[in-house]
Amino acid sequence: MFSLRKATQAVEHSRSGGRRRGACQLLLLSLLVSACSESWPELPEDLRVDAIVVLGNRPPTDEYGRVMPESERRVRRGVEIYQQGCAPLLVMTGGPAPRGDVEAEVMRDLAVDLGVPADAIRIETKSRNTIENARFTKQLLSAEASPGRRSQVILVTSPYHLGRARRLFECAGFEVRPAAAAAPPSLRHRIGFTAYEVMAAVYYAFIDECAQARGGVPLPGLE
Repeated sequence: MFSLRKATQAVEHSRSGGRRRGACQLLLLSLLVSACSESWPELPEDLRVDAIVVLGNRPPTDEYGRVMPESERRVRRGVEIYQQGCAPLLVMTGGPAPRGDVEAEVMRDLAVDLGVPADAIRIETKSRNTIENARFTKQLLSAEASPGRRSQVILVTSPYHLGRARRLFECAGFEVRPAAAAAPPSLRHRIGFTAYEVMAAVYYAFIDECAQARGGVPLPGLE
């Protein structure tokens, strides 16, 4: 009887472990598929909007002060769109990083180096996450928008971040056209960005992030 009970428990434990392994494998497979397949349509050639908004990424620089690859990819995409004449303004959004650099300032300096006139750039330097990117960018651009008119923006970030970012900027009151920056060349980094977005979705599932973007109490947390 004792041996039978032990054997039954061992079988149940094995089944439970198998289910957990299966769930983990399914999650990894879904991350891999998402990392390989995330894509967004190209912008129309004749598109004209009020501003191009580029979202920051932490940390914006490495320990030697060099712009990190993800931040550079986003800025280069924003500058490319600006130089196509799609908007008169280029907005960089992102607050202080742990090392003391301010994301928006680092991105502005790179954009200037790439040929964008400094007076065509606006910076939002307070935000700590995507919710605040949307909320504070709305405040920044409201001063330049026509009364009663919904601002139209091209939103630039990584392809894995773009869906959540677009939703939050629409919650803040923007009319959004998404524009994906280049994806990381490494599959490992693509999976990492995808996993981060899954984690962010879980983290924010317990709050009304749309209300936060519209102007609720700022919420510290994930980017």
